[in-house]
Amino acid sequence: MVEVFRAAADKHIADLEASLREVGAAPELWPARKDEAQDIAHNLKGQGESFGYPLITSIGQSLLSFLCDLGEADARHVKIALAHVTVLRTVLDKDIRGSGGAVGAALVARLESLTGARA
Repeated sequence: MVEVFRAAADKHIADLEASLREVGAAPELWPARKDEAQDIAHNLKGQGESFGYPLITSIGQSLLSFLCDLGEADARHVKIALAHVTVLRTVLDKDIRGSGGAVGAALVARLESLTGARA
């Protein structure tokens, strides 16, 4: 089941990245892409810990909170969301199970600090 989760998560992350890059090129697409992005973040948040990846859950929560609070998206917002995508991909690629220890906590704290930069 873990391999099924990893494959699905990898696809979701790729879809999210593609969608965010589209929004980066054309911010007016954000309203049409927002629900999809939130759904992906919500699924990653909900499933990560169930499959031994609580770090994915934490990153997904940070991303979901950011996206839910986001009205319109500009280049800076897309960059912050893509930073989450990069870390999610790293966790999967390096098969970082568990919380990631001090490094995992620092990554999540950094992402959460970036989400405060919205205004």
